Amino acid sequence: MSAVLRECRSCFDSLGTHGFRPVAHQTCMGITAAPVGTTSTTALRAVRPIFDHQLLLACILVNRTWHDILLPILWFTFDDTYPPSTSPVAIANLSRHHPHFRILELSRPCPTILSFPLTQLPHNLIHLDLSGLDNNEWTKELVLQNLRLQSLHWQGGDFHRDDYGTLDGLALSKKLSRLQELHLECWRIDKGFMALLRRNPSLRTISLDFVTGEIDELNTHTATIGASVTLDTHGSDKDPDSYDDNDEEGEVLLPNMTSLTVCKDVGSGALEALVRFCPKLEELSWMGSHDGDLRSLTTNIQQSCPSISALTYSTVEVMEDEVAYAGLIGGLSGLVELQIRIPSLDRLFTDALLKHADTLEVLDLRIQRDRKTQGTQRADLRRILEGCHQITALSIDGSLSKASDLFMFDWACLRLHRLFLSGLHPLTRGHPLENDNAVVAAMHGWAALSRTGGGDSTPLTAGQYDDLGIESISRMDSISGMGIEFVLEQQHATEQFMARKVSTSFLQSLLSQVRNLTHMQSFVLNGVEYTRTSDHLGLYSG
Repeated sequence: MSAVLRECRSCFDSLGTHGFRPVAHQTCMGITAAPVGTTSTTALRAVRPIFDHQLLLACILVNRTWHDILLPILWFTFDDTYPPSTSPVAIANLSRHHPHFRILELSRPCPTILSFPLTQLPHNLIHLDLSGLDNNEWTKELVLQNLRLQSLHWQGGDFHRDDYGTLDGLALSKKLSRLQELHLECWRIDKGFMALLRRNPSLRTISLDFVTGEIDELNTHTATIGASVTLDTHGSDKDPDSYDDNDEEGEVLLPNMTSLTVCKDVGSGALEALVRFCPKLEELSWMGSHDGDLRSLTTNIQQSCPSISALTYSTVEVMEDEVAYAGLIGGLSGLVELQIRIPSLDRLFTDALLKHADTLEVLDLRIQRDRKTQGTQRADLRRILEGCHQITALSIDGSLSKASDLFMFDWACLRLHRLFLSGLHPLTRGHPLENDNAVVAAMHGWAALSRTGGGDSTPLTAGQYDDLGIESISRMDSISGMGIEFVLEQQHATEQFMARKVSTSFLQSLLSQVRNLTHMQSFVLNGVEYTRTSDHLGLYSG
């Protein structure tokens, strides 16, 4: 049968990538041919060409062998975000062919599907996404009946309504033992969550968004790579589907975990002990309402997983001092990506950052507040720009007076191709009577583009700047019959434009600096994108 499948692969390649999908079918021949137990769920979701179902059905009618091979491929994925998947015919096929489905994604309630008995729903899934359904017994039973799950994304409530489900981690631990990816949203966790982790040492990625509860540090132990080897060796002799009461106690160790994302809710407890289970952690993203857990998180990282190469730490309220933030990155080695919100930029933090000068490629600094001595902050930023020569993407959001001083020396990061500057000091703002930034940029071989909420960019001309700029104030006096709302809208547009506009001298200094950065084709300044139009550098005479 597999030989026939390989021979007809070229037939599938010629089916095209268009047409109606009865169940939003997306799959890849090379992936589905692999045994379910060894299939990468990430690859399954990443590569999903769309096949024409009519041609597939025609292939199924060739003979019984073709029918047996192609039927599971046709009914492999059900994704209700694709409109045809909610049609009566598609829903009927979900029930009829439920044994074949391996990927199920439900993002909104469908009364027909919710009315199905569980015996008519998939039970061989490897990926399940329940991100739009209310937490109820039906969703729980659907999860529990799919013992082969490798990837689970489950939303238990809505943080906008302060609605959180209670995760029955103990029940999940008795059924699920093959998870590689776990994404939980809006749940309350208890000690049963530890049992779930203990039963799934194969986990590679965990994401916890707005999860309340805490991890008791008194019951955790420092993970080591040596211990993970021992666990993996002895654990391989155990049936992954078997369960005994000992799984509810003992150490938790996740030797394969490489990525951990935590977005804490206001009511979240201590979760920083999670990193103690992950000796090989490579990526850590930690966000929350305040930085009260910073020192504890730093200690856990240094003791358990100092080899993190990508770190994100950002909180709404910044209460800790610069010493604590310097300690967070100072205990790591070989950072490649750093995105962090800090109280201010000082010598201690800069010293810690420069330890990663030979490896750091992505740097996103969000400076919370000004220092009384701005000169110190500028000096530290200069040390970073002169010392971190591997940086390819740089983002600075913070207030620096006389920021043009940063362009009076050559930057060492010659590979830089992405630059974002925002939150600049008021002294860098442009005067209403100065030439528009678009005009100045054009003279230097750059085009100014407006950035929309959807990420699209459109060119800005000098006339368009005028429409948003100071001249619109005088036109407001002549507007009649359009109401105060229109006037306020125009005033807001004017204020927004003036907030984005920088002085001519500042923009010229920046353009002169990026001229030598041959890899940079565009940069963003105060929300306006500038794109290189030519290698010619015009001479500004205004």
